Amino acid sequence: MKNMTKLLSMLLALCMLLGVVPAMAEEAAPASQAFLMFADGAWVNQVWNPGETPAGMTITEATITGEGDYTVGIAFETPAEGVAFTALGIADGEKNFPGWKIKINEIRVNGQAIQVGKGYTSSDDGIVTRMNIFNEWVGELPADARSYDGNVADASWIIINKEDFASVSSFEVDFSFIKYGVDTAYIMYADANWAQQYWLDGNDYPVTEKNATITGAGDYTVGLDFTTTDAGKASGVAFAALGIKHGETLFPGMMIKINEVRINGTAVEFGKGYTSSDDGIETRMNLMNEWVTELPADARSWEGSLEGASPIVISKDLLAEVQTIEIDFSLIPVTDTAFIMFASSDWAVSAWNPGEFAETNAVKIEGPGTYTVKLDYAEPLAGYAFLAVGIAKGELNFPGHFIDITEVKINGTPIEIGKDFTTSDEGVTTRSNIWNEWVTELPDQARIADGNLEGATAMIATPEALSNVSSIEVTFDFIYGEPPVTAEAPLTEEELNAMLSADYHGYVAVQSENYIFRNDFEDATYGRDSENPDFFTHLTGWDAENNAIDYGGVFEDCTITGNGTYTVTMTTGDMGFGTDGFFRYFRVATDIPARLVSEGHVTITDAKVKIGEGKTQEGLIIHSEGDWVKIVVTDEYNKLDAGFGYTVPGPNTKVVFTFTVNGLID
Repeated sequence: MKNMTKLLSMLLALCMLLGVVPAMAEEAAPASQAFLMFADGAWVNQVWNPGETPAGMTITEATITGEGDYTVGIAFETPAEGVAFTALGIADGEKNFPGWKIKINEIRVNGQAIQVGKGYTSSDDGIVTRMNIFNEWVGELPADARSYDGNVADASWIIINKEDFASVSSFEVDFSFIKYGVDTAYIMYADANWAQQYWLDGNDYPVTEKNATITGAGDYTVGLDFTTTDAGKASGVAFAALGIKHGETLFPGMMIKINEVRINGTAVEFGKGYTSSDDGIETRMNLMNEWVTELPADARSWEGSLEGASPIVISKDLLAEVQTIEIDFSLIPVTDTAFIMFASSDWAVSAWNPGEFAETNAVKIEGPGTYTVKLDYAEPLAGYAFLAVGIAKGELNFPGHFIDITEVKINGTPIEIGKDFTTSDEGVTTRSNIWNEWVTELPDQARIADGNLEGATAMIATPEALSNVSSIEVTFDFIYGEPPVTAEAPLTEEELNAMLSADYHGYVAVQSENYIFRNDFEDATYGRDSENPDFFTHLTGWDAENNAIDYGGVFEDCTITGNGTYTVTMTTGDMGFGTDGFFRYFRVATDIPARLVSEGHVTITDAKVKIGEGKTQEGLIIHSEGDWVKIVVTDEYNKLDAGFGYTVPGPNTKVVFTFTVNGLID
């Protein structure tokens, strides 16, 4: 889990003589070291961690303090021959800068810029942020892969040509470190007859667009000009929305606020919309969408309330004849409110919500960081019956995040405190108890940033230390945490019957030692429904310049129409798998939903494989984790192996898989 992060501290000083005075502690911004990991072709010259100074190498690191451009490098006294592995790393990047992205701008070898492909940002251990530059051990994008442009489909773990590293005296990387990313906002539009349209989908439309480059929270303008079309206008409207192409990925949780709408140059009235996403990738606000009959589950509003929000923001009458349309809008980040929850020992005074006891019992939370809240009492409190730090809607706005109380001052003096934990009573307010004698054991939902709850308590101070209180000041770290995984809702009888009655398919999927492949059907880049479906029809390899080579081969897939025994085959072509000696994965990829097997509705048995004239091997693994069922001979990425030896088939060799399916509705 990615956690234990401190981000930019904030300063807020609100002063009053009586009541509550909250303030944020000013603290130096976190810093991380950027460095290059490297191993040459013979594994002679190696560096893996920041601060290392191997003999014969001069290391250039960069101190990361926030967004900006940086350079890291390595120089060799004796040229390094070849490259086995190299990556750009940022120590503690996942802690200090969770979710940030690396964008490589230039790589120089021996002082000369080389050709560079598109990489992705990820982490192997949840601590070091990194971008692979050359990593032959990766076979598919990791789950946490992310990109500054929101799109990892075209990203790779090998972004340089190996030949450029034949002899390396120096190696430098210029890169940008980006908090959010760079995205595009635009207006989706289809007129009443679907004659005039605009979609940011790579196709050309005669309309003139005014799109906006989105880099984070701020004010933007988007527009469409239909006067350049043959009709000179859009007549009526079937659908319109404001979209941010990869907003859910790059700006998670942020909200759209429309400030002004101009049609044909004149400002018009507009209603209250909501921010949501249809696919979990693109953020949008519907402007005129008659297909939506109720607000979606992920609907959110910058006002904090969805009351009055509608999928129809602009009256259809105003869109009768549109020559131009422009929208000014703001992209607003998720915020919340921290406050002190308390009840005096005599229950004479208390606060249970932001702003109670005093209007200023509210500190703005804008994400991970260090914050301080402070209460001043006109009359000293004898003590507390209850005391905690709360974040009003933390479980909703920042699910999985942690509160870590680092200091408590009573009457200006720090007191000794124990180990707190983060929890929620009702699944809305995130809180950390300071004094709560009703909690005698840790609740099931208790969590802590380092994962170790041993010694954590709901009473982290003594009654004596919390007595005769004229002022209390609590400083805490708000720490990034991944949202909890939500269990899939149980299938209804109707849903289950529909799934059991559907037709499914089986496909041979294979990837060899040097990445000669036919990937799984769902692979976004080379799968059945990808933008490159031709790769799914044959085996593909790569030449020395990373150009695709057709290795031929014939695949016979199957359609699973009910219970029974099914066969899928692969016959290699004249090239076979070249000189490769093992498979990185070798399996049948089905589009049977994995939960049908994992929940016991469907069984797959008698799974066998026969390679050429070899022995028929039984005991294949039925893998039902993830989205789809796989029938596995071997899979190094998921550490699966059926346990029998196999020989990689040579040229013009037939491989036959058979398996039996039961539990479907015929």
